[in-house]
Amino acid sequence: MRVLFVPREDGNRVFGGDVVQMDATARELRALGVEVEVASAQRACEAEFDIVHLWTSLHLPDQLERQLDTLAPARSRFRVALSPIWAPHHTLRWMHAARRWLFESTTDRGSLDIVNARDTLEKIARRSVDITVDGTTLTAWTAHPSTAACRGVLSRLDTILPNSWMELAAIFTYLGDFCEHAVVPNAVDAALFTAGDPAAVPAELQAAPFALMSARFDARKQQDFVLLALKRTEYPLVFVGDATDPEIFARFRDLGSRREAPVYYYPAIPQQQLRHLYAAARVHLLPSLFESPGLSSLEALLAGSAIVVGNLGFESEYFGDSAYYCDPCDAWSILRATQRAWNRYERDAALREQGRRRILEEFTWSAAAKATLHAYEQVLGK
Repeated sequence: MRVLFVPREDGNRVFGGDVVQMDATARELRALGVEVEVASAQRACEAEFDIVHLWTSLHLPDQLERQLDTLAPARSRFRVALSPIWAPHHTLRWMHAARRWLFESTTDRGSLDIVNARDTLEKIARRSVDITVDGTTLTAWTAHPSTAACRGVLSRLDTILPNSWMELAAIFTYLGDFCEHAVVPNAVDAALFTAGDPAAVPAELQAAPFALMSARFDARKQQDFVLLALKRTEYPLVFVGDATDPEIFARFRDLGSRREAPVYYYPAIPQQQLRHLYAAARVHLLPSLFESPGLSSLEALLAGSAIVVGNLGFESEYFGDSAYYCDPCDAWSILRATQRAWNRYERDAALREQGRRRILEEFTWSAAAKATLHAYEQVLGK
């Protein structure tokens, strides 16, 4: 079997979980005897492939349409699969605008905290404020304008490979049933992330326990809102990730400069080093507006950290009772979940171990590759 992997257009510049998943799946499929090539969609018009697997998130339908248009001249020669990495994103659009409204409510962004911004934060938590963006008034439930484009993309595919049954159900509910489907779990490199050394972290992080958030800065991860929610906590906060969104990073810097307890920032670092931060962290935070399930949460739990995750995506299918859940639009919910994770660290060790065992048994790249190969065989009729 010959398979072409097509990454998102900026996959070689903007690192993310989709790139990790694509590269690891390619490696494990090759170990199963599948010939995998990673290249742009144009390559499918130049060589023979059985499957073209697109790794651009369904949240980027414009990119996917360009890739599908490129494939069109040779479309009859292969089947097209997509890893959608999708969740309903009306809340993402509204929350991005609501955070902008919040931070523009004062000329001194660094002074904001959950006490002096209480009224605004309560409106956001209740989803009771409507925001006008480019002449359009948004509620927290206003349909995203790309919904129709997402449906158009799905109608041009042969199969989709979501990372969970919850993700598949959300696609059916919000977009529809357009093509074949199979669930392929996301995964983690167990050998790497079980071998972290807490003593190998930078010297400034060895003095006291800390909470960690590993993610690129963007509207979905919302590091600015996370830092606002935790600004009054007393433990050090460590953020790792590329500053891909300058607006969010600037707010983060302003808030961090006025926090009494330390805030540390490190640009994206190799996984070989990141594993040590996971192993040393008491709590790992990823209260995103959606995840499926969030690779850094899987990695951190495997390394022994307590994890705080959002409740708007599909995290619960992976983590069950092994995570602390919060509403990522509610600053106090983020704070409460983080405090519980921090204060119950020793008490809940058995729940973390239960989660770790499940990761080692079910969420491995070998298992993901086998599920992927089975899905290919189904769509090819083998």
